[in-house]
Amino acid sequence: MKNIARNSFLSFSTVLVLSLMTFFIYVLFFVEYVASALIGNISDRLSLSLNLRPGYSDTNRDIVELTNALRSVDPAVEVRYISNAEAFEILKQRDPELARVIESDRDNPLPSSLSIKNVPIAKYAELDAVVSKYQSAVQYDAGTGKKTIVDYRAQYEKIRGLTDVLLSIRHGTIAVVGLFLFAVAAIVYNAIGNSVFYYREEIRIIGLVWGSARFVYGPFAVQGFVYALVGALVALSAFSSVIRSVNFSLLADFPIFVDTFFLARSGAFAAVVAALALVALLSGFFSSFRFARRAG
Repeated sequence: MKNIARNSFLSFSTVLVLSLMTFFIYVLFFVEYVASALIGNISDRLSLSLNLRPGYSDTNRDIVELTNALRSVDPAVEVRYISNAEAFEILKQRDPELARVIESDRDNPLPSSLSIKNVPIAKYAELDAVVSKYQSAVQYDAGTGKKTIVDYRAQYEKIRGLTDVLLSIRHGTIAVVGLFLFAVAAIVYNAIGNSVFYYREEIRIIGLVWGSARFVYGPFAVQGFVYALVGALVALSAFSSVIRSVNFSLLADFPIFVDTFFLARSGAFAAVVAALALVALLSGFFSSFRFARRAG
């Protein structure tokens, strides 16, 4: 603490830079969380329609196995069998004019199908792998030039686009956080190096009286640790104040959403603070070790 107070401008500027970097890490967490919520809301409203081939119904062994396999992907997944007669009744309610084209139930061209709902974002690939095993019983892919809005693969490709966006945001967040951690190490390394240079005469004197390495390097390592810890906490306080003062109209009950975000990402915040402090501690130690040897 004495080293921090003696070189107040260096300490203040270092903490300020670390605070800004950590603030943007928290912003990235929030962006990722908002993207997850938005895509999750869309996903909750989406359903996959898996058309069965002619002659198949919910009593066929393959369809029973497929239904059970789909439900085993995740407990939240809902699978409902819709017969071609039920599909025709739904068509009558939604588009009576189109339904009149079909003269009788015998002429019903609509296939029986499985309606799949509430599939978690992370489970779509696993669900597709299950469906692909039963291509002999379902209309899996209509082929190039024949795709329609009800084709399973056409639906899946659109949903996969949403999941790819979310995964890209998550991977990008991890990469940027890693880059920021490296930058924190570099900043602390240089800041401690400047401190060692500033106190080089004292370090020489300590070396002459046989001062231990722990006595020389320890305070500088702790100095880097304090820089990062204070910067992370200041950034968290500033981020909390900023995010609670805005209103994001795309999300209902935004204040409640913010509270949920802080609760859900509390572990991530703690991990960031711990990682920054540890990186700064190690960076401060190695920096003091290197520059103290030069100064000596």
